[in-house]
Amino acid sequence: MEFGIIGTSIWQQNLPLLERLTIGQEERKEVLSDLKTKLRLDELVYVSTCNRVEFIYSGVQEADGPPILHRLVDFFFHDGREISFFPNDFYHFTGKEAITHLFRTVSSLESLVVGETQITGQFKQACQEAASDGLVGPVLDSLIKEALAVARKVKRDTDIGIGSVSMASLAASQVREQIGDVDNPVVALVGSGTMTSKLAKHLKDSTKTHLLFVNRTIKNVQALAEQFDGEAIALADFVQSSPEVDAIVSATSASEPVFDRAFADRLPSRPRPVLAIDMAIPRDFEAAFGTDDRFKLIDIPRLKAMCQGNLRQKFVEVSKANQIVRDAVTKYLSDRIEGSLKPIFHDSFRESMALAERALDDLFDRHVTSLPQEDREAVQRLVTKLISHSAFQPVRILSNRLVETNSRLGLEELISVQKSAV
Repeated sequence: MEFGIIGTSIWQQNLPLLERLTIGQEERKEVLSDLKTKLRLDELVYVSTCNRVEFIYSGVQEADGPPILHRLVDFFFHDGREISFFPNDFYHFTGKEAITHLFRTVSSLESLVVGETQITGQFKQACQEAASDGLVGPVLDSLIKEALAVARKVKRDTDIGIGSVSMASLAASQVREQIGDVDNPVVALVGSGTMTSKLAKHLKDSTKTHLLFVNRTIKNVQALAEQFDGEAIALADFVQSSPEVDAIVSATSASEPVFDRAFADRLPSRPRPVLAIDMAIPRDFEAAFGTDDRFKLIDIPRLKAMCQGNLRQKFVEVSKANQIVRDAVTKYLSDRIEGSLKPIFHDSFRESMALAERALDDLFDRHVTSLPQEDREAVQRLVTKLISHSAFQPVRILSNRLVETNSRLGLEELISVQKSAV
């Protein structure tokens, strides 16, 4: 049995690979079910955000079969379509390292914007979808609950989220910076996800902007248009005959670029370049927009560069959060080892309790006969607690020591310990 995480992120700086591993929402259930079967996994959760793709899995690994990472690569590249990548463009964690990475990620310690809370919600939604599709079992269910609990503790016990920017606020700040001097600017927000609503709020709170809510299905953005006093437009209409806009911020889940050179040629001419912010994976704007003088393209790598100072500013709080994660990983693994080892010590505990009960009966019947029943029960509870502590404390010590000294401790070791104990 192995628990692991395979992924790539904006930190690996291979955007084409990130795009290729992104699975569209409409085909996600079918693709992941097929992937789970092809990789011979027991459980699978797929997490996709604007800066990372991760496959969280558990299953029995065959000693004589190809590594799971190789099978995953074969699954996504079997059609011969070439994308240049190197082995270190992927990360693959197993066992203790995977649990540590999971807890750190859900607590936003691996995010572009350290301390943002969006990743926690994205992870939770991904897990709910996987559970409803029958992809989650007891191993991942336990880890999911623990990861969310750790994220809540990090948020509660540190100030890591105070004053934090987010990808939405970064995009909004670029809109303000680039077109803030335009009278009554028009900004098109493309997509109907949570990023769109966050962007709309940031822009409406800080600028006098007229918002156009653009989506393939217009009814999905009509409520947003009403909420922010904007206008809802179907994507097909926007692409074919776009109104004059000063900025376009796009965050769709389309598998191919939404905006191409033909769209650029149809846009009404403006006295200054149109700001185009691409927050989608795969990208919504064709690469040609980056060299077109009619546009100022800002993509996720550019936003990433703006986030570099975030970690330095939060150094102390990040240190606190890292310690919370380390303690949580140790406790999670130690609790499971302790549960596996306890059967070994249970017979000793029962024998000690039987001996103590006989000794107490003799004490109360022959030597301390006047002791009230309530006090007798208090003494019995104290003795039980002391014997339980002395019997099982070695289990806790052994469990902690095993976790602390084995940096790659995995589920297979835990199962081995459990079998030996039973």
